[in-house]
Amino acid sequence: MQNKTFAVRPAGPEDDPAIAALVVEGFLDKFRPIFRGRIDQSTDIMEKWVRLEHSIGGVSSLVVETSDGVVASVGVRLGDSEDETLSRALWSILRKHLGLIPAVRAAALLSYPRYAPQRAEAYVERLVVSSDYRHEGMARTLLHEAESRGREEEKGTVALHVTNNNHAALKLYESEGYGEVSRQRSLLTSYALGIKSWLYLRKDL
Repeated sequence: MQNKTFAVRPAGPEDDPAIAALVVEGFLDKFRPIFRGRIDQSTDIMEKWVRLEHSIGGVSSLVVETSDGVVASVGVRLGDSEDETLSRALWSILRKHLGLIPAVRAAALLSYPRYAPQRAEAYVERLVVSSDYRHEGMARTLLHEAESRGREEEKGTVALHVTNNNHAALKLYESEGYGEVSRQRSLLTSYALGIKSWLYLRKDL
C-alpha cells in the first residue's frame, strides 16, 4: 500500500543496498542490454559502485523513507572526486563479476554520459523513485533537497544529465528551471541501449 507521508534524510552506509536496488529498478531498461544474462549480478555491482561514490566519489545521498523502507534516493556530487581511482575500481568490479569481454562492453556503455566535475557546480548523479511511489512528489522533493545541499556548499550552479527519451524526467527538470547546455551523442549507445543523446541541463542556484 502506498504511504502518502514520507521523510527525507541523509543516507548512511546501511542504505547502500537499498539505493543500489532502486538504481537497478529505475534504469532496468538500460541495465538489461548492458548486463545481458548477468542482470542478477547488477544489484551487487551497483551496491559496490554506490559505496565507492560515497567514499571517494564526492557524492552525498539522500533517501526517502516510508513505512515500507527506502523508496527513493538522490545522489549529488558536492566534493572532490578521485575519478581515476573510481574508474580502476569500477573496472575491477565489472571484470570480477562479468569476465573480461563482457566487462569491456559494460565499461564502455557505462562510461556515458561523460562529465568533467566543476568545483563551483553541484552535480546530480542519480535520482530514482520506486515504481510504486511515483507521482507523489518524491522526485521533486529530492531535487529541491539536492539543490539546497548545493547552496549550503556555496555552489553557483546545479547540473545533471538526462536521456533524450526520458520525457517524464525532462518535464520535471524543465518545470524546475533547468536549461539545456549541451548534448552528447554516441553510435554505440544508440545501437546498444536505444539512447540517441544525453542532455546536459543546468540551473543557477
